[in-house]
Amino acid sequence: MQKIIDLYGVKMKSFQERKIKNELVLSVIESNKKKIEISADELKISQDALQFLEDLANNRRNSMKGKIEAVITEALALVYGPEYSVELIYDIKNNRSFLDIELIKQTANGEIRRNMSGFGGGVADCISVPLRLLVLLGSKQTGRICILDECYKHVDPERIEFVSKFIKEIAKKLKIQIIICSHHSAMKDSADVVYEISDNNGESVLKEL
Repeated sequence: MQKIIDLYGVKMKSFQERKIKNELVLSVIESNKKKIEISADELKISQDALQFLEDLANNRRNSMKGKIEAVITEALALVYGPEYSVELIYDIKNNRSFLDIELIKQTANGEIRRNMSGFGGGVADCISVPLRLLVLLGSKQTGRICILDECYKHVDPERIEFVSKFIKEIAKKLKIQIIICSHHSAMKDSADVVYEISDNNGESVLKEL
């Protein structure tokens, strides 16, 4: 009888030990479960924050995109006609974002689009100059003076008058001083100050007109 009692005591002790161990394991599991839930909540918050920042960046990018398109379109419309406009296309290739520029022409038969490789020299000049000005002004390391050397050399001579007007207008809008070196005499019509550079026996002579 005593053996049975002793055996029962051993069994009960073993049962109590297993019970304590099980309760400890359950406690650890419950604690880890709470940690996982907290981590999941934090991850969701982090993902929401990242999404918010990405949306904010996209909104700002789209806002800037619209401003750039408006300035370039204004240049094209003034020089080549109101049927021309541009659109900046954002995309991702090889895990890297890139920007393409599409020229749009409205015709009686619909819309015609061309990418950069399809531009003529004059159209490319009308797109690149305002784009460069906007990029430069977006940098904190540049001043508000820009020197352009023969920047519209591919534009037809009969259109230079309109180019000159655009340069004057964009200089006022962007509050920037633009100095242009050009062989087109029509460029001087909209200039505030004109200087002529001539060669005199190998020496450059600067003369205000």
